[in-house]
Amino acid sequence: MVEGYYDLCIRYLPEDDQEMERFLSLVTHFGFKGAGIAQVPNSKSVASYIGPRYSFFDLVHGVDIHEENPSKLHSQISRYAKKVDFVMVEGGADKLNRSAVEAANVNILSLPFGIKDGGLDHVIAKFAADRNIAIEFDVGSLIRYRGGKRVHAMSELGQRLMLARKFDVHMVLTSGARSIYDIRGPRELIALAGLFGMTKEEAIRSMTAIPAAILRTKRKTHGFIMDGVELIEEQAPPEKQEEFC
Repeated sequence: MVEGYYDLCIRYLPEDDQEMERFLSLVTHFGFKGAGIAQVPNSKSVASYIGPRYSFFDLVHGVDIHEENPSKLHSQISRYAKKVDFVMVEGGADKLNRSAVEAANVNILSLPFGIKDGGLDHVIAKFAADRNIAIEFDVGSLIRYRGGKRVHAMSELGQRLMLARKFDVHMVLTSGARSIYDIRGPRELIALAGLFGMTKEEAIRSMTAIPAAILRTKRKTHGFIMDGVELIEEQAPPEKQEEFC
């Protein structure tokens, strides 16, 4: 049995307790051990980004930083790095991507579609590999896009995959969900990843071992969240466990 699936970069935050309950019910039904909610930082205090913890599900919280100015980018990374479970930077042009992979405390680089060479070149890939920064493979685009736009997205994901393999860059496979309706289970994400050439083994690792490694790095030791707070895992009864792959 494969253990510990994560959809680490969900870009959707349930608005109230009822919606959160619905969200948790769905992701646990799909077979995820945990999920990461990545919020774009704004004028609100960082405390508002940290939601409740649950004994039965590893709900983690991160920031999704959009900033083209390198100085401001590094400032935002420093501001949030010790207060959230992971830091993701939205890349773009080569200069921005280089700043992101050179910065301390970045865990994930996410790349938009429609940019030269798929947004990932040899230099960026090598830096990412050397610094253990994962590249996000957001297959939500393959769900939302149609026609030529979907074909182009698959092509760009395929280009990134080849470079990630060549330089042994960590990969994180995500739904990139913008709403509860975009969330998909591990089996569906693996199937979508296969459309641009990712193997089943690569897809599983990108939803299990790599997210776990990112969270371990941030938490320092198993179960660590912050001083005085420890995450306690509650094992599901055997009859409720399901093998997905």
